[in-house]
Amino acid sequence: MGTIIAISAILVPLLVVAVVLFFVFRRDDAHLGAVKARMAEIEERAARARPANARVVSSRTRGTFEDGAMAFVDLRLEVQPTGAAPYLANTEWEMNMSSLSMVEQGKPVAVKIDGEDPGLVYPDVGWAKLSRTYVARGVTGKGGR
Repeated sequence: MGTIIAISAILVPLLVVAVVLFFVFRRDDAHLGAVKARMAEIEERAARARPANARVVSSRTRGTFEDGAMAFVDLRLEVQPTGAAPYLANTEWEMNMSSLSMVEQGKPVAVKIDGEDPGLVYPDVGWAKLSRTYVARGVTGKGGR
């Protein structure tokens, strides 16, 4: 009887830990899958977005990655759609640190406007892309930041 109690004292906690870990990793996998699906949706929408011009109102480096070679940059843009009134939009782009001068205040920049959400502004340049963390946070132009 003592052996059964000793084995139970070891197996029950191990089983509880295994069940907890299963659900933790399952939740993380579901979140990662949702982010990947959102990224695919955004890439499709960006492909359909219409080109426009914009002017940088402000920019701020949020952080860096890839050993400091790349940056997450918050941008406030004055978007100038063809045939419509200009408006302000917030976005976050990933870009090489050497490209930061391209988003200094007052600089023009080519963008693409999302057809479903005009506040969602994509870069239309080779040196930047919409931030993955921005997409993962689920931020849209409608909701603002």
